[in-house]
Amino acid sequence: MIELLIVIAIAAILATIAVPALQGTIRDFRQKSALSLLVSDLNQARSEAIKRNTRVLLCVRNGSACATGTNWAVGWIACTDSNVDGTCDTSSSTNPNPFIVRPALDSSMTLSAVDAAATALPLIRFNANSTQGAGSSAATFTLGGNWSGAASNTVTVAGTGNISKH
Repeated sequence: MIELLIVIAIAAILATIAVPALQGTIRDFRQKSALSLLVSDLNQARSEAIKRNTRVLLCVRNGSACATGTNWAVGWIACTDSNVDGTCDTSSSTNPNPFIVRPALDSSMTLSAVDAAATALPLIRFNANSTQGAGSSAATFTLGGNWSGAASNTVTVAGTGNISKH
């Protein structure tokens, strides 16, 4: 009986040491997953602009429309903008819009986008030729976390439309 209690005590001590490390690993995994999802959605938006031969927006989400805010952690959408007015086109049976809708990130994560002048961006545009448009500078997304030891990851969308993860 004493041996069993000693084994249980040792197991409890090991569990108290392992749980915090496991939580950090889970947060890091969620952050990397969110970053991969963002890169995937940027690539899909760029591809859809080429495929549909029209402008596509990836923007901060407000329901199923683009928001004016710059807090990308609330989620994002991708939609067509064929009339180039900066808003999503009306959805139809042949053109569902938006075609990507992402929910908010975990509350422990932050996501922002800025241009080369460090101005916060509410949206990214991809033209039919896959560029961001005339005069568009690079946009940089920064994904961070508010837990101890959280790393910041960045994704850059060049004016040419090329997407790279750092």
